[in-house]
Parts: sequence; structure tokens; C-alpha cells
Amino acid sequence: MADYIQKWTIVSPGTQEVYSKTFTGTSEYRLDEAIADSTTDQLIAASLDVSAIKAVEMMSDQDITVETNSPSSPTDTFVIQADVPYRWNTEMVAYDALLLTADVTALYLTNASGSTANIKMRVLSDATP
Repeated sequence: MADYIQKWTIVSPGTQEVYSKTFTGTSEYRLDEAIADSTTDQLIAASLDVSAIKAVEMMSDQDITVETNSPSSPTDTFVIQADVPYRWNTEMVAYDALLLTADVTALYLTNASGSTANIKMRVLSDATP
């Protein structure tokens, strides 16, 4: 079993509120990768069953484009903005759809930011939903 905790902090003058939610699954996919500037379609091996995903977090310190499964005809294409984490979990389905719409066999990362992009991705899955 794997546990994953997503935390949010809301800060306003004179107050700070912290919210967290724990999700439990059977496996975790972890990616910590430095993508050099001017890199196009850097292949990253992945094996993600979207029907089993419980929580996702993706972040980068530079804008980075993510394509899934094929660089020439990707299943999904989206941009992770610098210092703006993308978070999704099964309790957010009423508010936001998961960016991954089909099973993922590979990620292709493109960095045209002018600097090396340090990307992190965490995906918690449960094979026994």
C-alpha cells in the first residue's frame, strides 16, 4: 500500500489555513527529471492506467510541454507552467477533469524555456478500486 498526501495552504493577511487530504493506493509512479533547455520530445518511460489513478501532482520550475504516448500524434498535450503545480485527485472530478485521458505508455517532454526544467511527477494508483 502507498499513501499520498496532497496539501494546500491559503495565506491572507493575518491568517494561514492548511488543508490536506490523504489518498491510499497500491502503487506510486515517481518522476524526478531535469530537462535541458531546447530539448524536444524527451522520452520518459511510463505505465499509467488512468482508470486506477487516485491522485496526481506535476510541477516544474520552468514551463514545459507534456505529450503522452506519441510525440507525432499524442493522446494528450498540456503545459505545466513554471512554479504552478497541477494537482488532481478523485475528489476533484466534479470540478476538474484529469489531464490524462487514456492509459499512458510514455511521456514526451519539451522545454523551450531558456533554462533547464526540473520536473516532478507523482501519481498514486489503486489496482483494486
